[in-house]
Amino acid sequence: MTGKSIPTRAVPDTGGSQALPYMMVLVAALIIASNHVLARYVGGVIPPMGMVFWRCVVSAVFLLPFALPGLIEHRRLIAQHWKLFVLMGVLFVPLGNGLIYTAYTYTTAINGGVVSASQPALTVVLVWLLFRETISWKQGIGITIAGLGVLAIITRGDPLAVLRMDFNIGDLIMLVAITFAALYNVLIRKIPDAIGVPPLMFVVMVTGVLATLPVYILETIYIQPVPLSWLSIGSFLWVGIAVTAIAVSLLNAAIRRIGANKASMSNYMRALFTALLAVALLGEAFETFHLVAMVLVIGGVYLMTLGRRAPAN
Repeated sequence: MTGKSIPTRAVPDTGGSQALPYMMVLVAALIIASNHVLARYVGGVIPPMGMVFWRCVVSAVFLLPFALPGLIEHRRLIAQHWKLFVLMGVLFVPLGNGLIYTAYTYTTAINGGVVSASQPALTVVLVWLLFRETISWKQGIGITIAGLGVLAIITRGDPLAVLRMDFNIGDLIMLVAITFAALYNVLIRKIPDAIGVPPLMFVVMVTGVLATLPVYILETIYIQPVPLSWLSIGSFLWVGIAVTAIAVSLLNAAIRRIGANKASMSNYMRALFTALLAVALLGEAFETFHLVAMVLVIGGVYLMTLGRRAPAN
């Protein structure tokens, strides 16, 4: 699913390299794009819940040394908000990333990359629904344009597909998964500021793994076990360390330097990188409706970010 960035306050650049945070955003976008391509590549080989289960196990193990001091210092605060952490773990692991891997059993990496780029627009809509924050006219138009882009992907550029109810089930699953991921991002604001990123991510990984375990066991018994192979081991290590831990850390470091609005370019670059990697590595065809959808989604999300309030300093 994708990687999730945690909103933080922008810190002015006091003389450091101004190019560095933008390089962080680009590298993070490329790594996250690789997750979409890899998910498509192993779709049908590694079952989705097995993929997300072991991804988060690897990520939790990797994060533990960095998270341990914060876990110890803020253990009472974490325990006080355990229900919120459980909810976020369920949203991030089985409902978010688990459904993303499920979607790639049925759809292409290009389709999934474009649909997932609409996540910022979904986040704004959910913030309005849950917290009644005003949506500006720029945001409203941007959300509408991005929505048309997603519709172009789901209908494969054929408007009459809406009347026929002829949709790609994988694209619909991806849209549901991205909605859950957007809800996860919305709930991050309810986490106390004292809890840093590593302990937050560690607790989310652990609660998500526990929530996924029963589904993973059922999948193993009745559908397909995770194959023990170099492909599966390498996939778990890559998505667990590079995607879940490193890419998210790079995004958060960039947000601290240049702010969330500028760092949101990651969503645009992720869609482009996913398409390029899918064509180069998977041999997927880039069709006209893909270009139309990408322009609409990226343009809509860009317009939407112009309508955001400036982050507090």
